[in-house]
Amino acid sequence: RVAGEVPDADQCCRPRGDRLRRAAGTPGTILPRSRRISGMEVRRYAPAVRADGLRGGLVFWDGQLVDDVRLVVALARTAASLGARILTRTTAVDVTGSGAVLRDELTGSTFQLDARAVVNAAGVWAGTVADGITMRPSRGTHLVLRDETLGGLTGALNLPVPGTSSRFLLVLPAGDGRVYVGLTDEEVSGEIPDVPTASEDEITFLLETVSLSLQRPLTRDDVIGTFSGLRPLLDAGEGETSDLSRKHVVLTGDDGLVSVVGGKLTTYRRMAEDAVDAALAAAGLDAGPCRTASLPLVGAASRASLGAVAAPPRLVARYGTEATDVVAEAAGDPAMLQPIAPHVPTVPAELRFAVRHEGALDVDDLLDRRTRTGLVAADRELAVPYAEAALSR
Repeated sequence: RVAGEVPDADQCCRPRGDRLRRAAGTPGTILPRSRRISGMEVRRYAPAVRADGLRGGLVFWDGQLVDDVRLVVALARTAASLGARILTRTTAVDVTGSGAVLRDELTGSTFQLDARAVVNAAGVWAGTVADGITMRPSRGTHLVLRDETLGGLTGALNLPVPGTSSRFLLVLPAGDGRVYVGLTDEEVSGEIPDVPTASEDEITFLLETVSLSLQRPLTRDDVIGTFSGLRPLLDAGEGETSDLSRKHVVLTGDDGLVSVVGGKLTTYRRMAEDAVDAALAAAGLDAGPCRTASLPLVGAASRASLGAVAAPPRLVARYGTEATDVVAEAAGDPAMLQPIAPHVPTVPAELRFAVRHEGALDVDDLLDRRTRTGLVAADRELAVPYAEAALSR
């Protein structure tokens, strides 16, 4: 990542990042120390950055999550491999500390599921599951651009928001020829939408703010898609949502129902550990020590092992050691391993793999919940026939 030059960069970003790396025990050979760079070096990482007035930047290294969809699917499948039962298209109608009434959304039937311990991890909907919890969701929106729009980034950009000392926008190479620009922080009031959408004000804010640092200002025509998410912030009284704590909180109700709220994706393992520990304590259950710190997800392996996987590099980056299983879905047909379209690098074998191994049931599952093809409407339209073919086989 390359941070734009700001007065407190050395006093804030640099030491904090290095401290976190050391605290995590991550060696410098994996995540090098941060360092200052010249304006010329900044433009080597990001050719689209405006040269006029550019004094330099700060380089720091970070772990990278290429696709949160792939993470969620891998988590569910890893849990299943350890004995968990994963239910999709199922709504929890009524939840207590000793069980829940579940409704199958495909058939409409309901059934009672009894349990010794129950964890409410419903995110922004946590307050609708458990009494006494008030959430203040905030919407974070990203823009989706083509990679060529910014000249081919080789690092993410952290750009300061004018007039603030603690807010930055991110310009993040996302792979598959796309770049994400974000992130907003807009409080959401009223009914919580199932699928949050970007407002025109957010789109304009992101375009105008990022353009301050670019040679060519971005326009609405550069935006090929948008996506938004809701932060599950616990209501802590007055103030802006941007000021609310992002730390997770674990709460245990009078009936033993454990709720975990707040938190961030980067701390999901610690959140799960704390929630399960609280559930065990509330139910008086015994269990062995938590294994999450050393438990790999399906497909995970060392860099050396991944380098030896006999599959296309893009599939290895997305599926790890399971990339060979994706290739096997092609059944020897070279067309199954070819991109759907020039701007859609998803291959038909991925869609077939999602149907056979990842529980995909319809086109939306394939294009929006197993791959990120659906983020761009034009790309999605091209991919629909391939998704329908995968489901029909």
